[in-house]
Amino acid sequence: MAKWTNREEGKKVSKATLKKLDTLTLRKSKQFLEGLLNLRKSEKLYKTYIKGTRNAIEYNECSKVFVDYKMDGTSTGRLSCSMYSAEKPMGVSFHTLPRTRETNIRSIFKAPDDWAFVTVDYSAMELRVLAHIADEQSMQRAFKSGADLHTYTAQLLFNKEIITKEERQIAKTVSFLIVYGGGAFNLSETVGITLARAEKIISNYAKVYPGIFTYMERVNTFIGANRYATTIFGRRRRLTDVGSSSPKVVARAQRQGLNFTIQSAASDILLCGLVGLRRRLAAKGFQARPVATVHDSIELVCPREEISETLEHVYNELVEYPTLREVFGIDFAVPFQIDAEVGHSFGDGIEVDFENGSPTNMEEIRKYLNE
Repeated sequence: MAKWTNREEGKKVSKATLKKLDTLTLRKSKQFLEGLLNLRKSEKLYKTYIKGTRNAIEYNECSKVFVDYKMDGTSTGRLSCSMYSAEKPMGVSFHTLPRTRETNIRSIFKAPDDWAFVTVDYSAMELRVLAHIADEQSMQRAFKSGADLHTYTAQLLFNKEIITKEERQIAKTVSFLIVYGGGAFNLSETVGITLARAEKIISNYAKVYPGIFTYMERVNTFIGANRYATTIFGRRRRLTDVGSSSPKVVARAQRQGLNFTIQSAASDILLCGLVGLRRRLAAKGFQARPVATVHDSIELVCPREEISETLEHVYNELVEYPTLREVFGIDFAVPFQIDAEVGHSFGDGIEVDFENGSPTNMEEIRKYLNE
């Protein structure tokens, strides 16, 4: 057997033993690094959310935390959420509260006794906005038919009826990459496919949804001429960098402009729904009230006896969007859809089934809350 000699120590180690040592070392190193990363993650969660919440409760002298929402806190046009300023920064940002299988920090934010916590989330709102503003007929048909958009897109991309989970994930990734200005390289890195395959998929996507790429060209032309982007609601984002001599800088400004026309519009749709819902609940004399928003969702607390009617009002305001129609006179080419959960806290809940705008599984919800 071939030997390797460590002259300094005068020891002989076989190649097989060396290989085992290398494998063991790599495994131990990987375990150590994973443990170190998990420790740092846990320390950050504890310091930011657990300790931060405790400090805020102590400062406020009540079991509540408060946050600052700003209309102009992000360049994308989204509503921003941050710690509120007292003698020093206090509280936590609801927008960054984690919820994973291992860690569910959100569960510490609970509804009052005999109340419920209601979380309502717009489904694929940014892609619905994109389908509308780009006048992409094929994507609009998918939303109107109630089909799963990513399955529908994958069927068109790969030209077959039955698709795999991987193919659906690729289709989903491409759609959101388009929204955020990504390309073939980003797709390749994200889903672990070759660059050549990613380029082909992007090319097929342009054939599947040509209206989106026509819209992108229109936005880029507008930004180049005006040095700002605008949304269907009239918001503007200045993009003076589009006049740069650097192609990379220009491309970044164009990506920012495209993303702004989508994200900002989606945010304003939610805000109109939030305003309308708050007014409606107050006019009805309900105790239920919104307490937070997180990106495309609204969080409410609600007395248990008001749950069913509150959910009906939520559905009407967010799906039928009467406030948006009244203020802006806009009818969207695609229907809106919401996902709602009712639970004890921000971190748990049971899914609500809607039919014609009314919850149909209230018995199941009540049973869950009483467990």
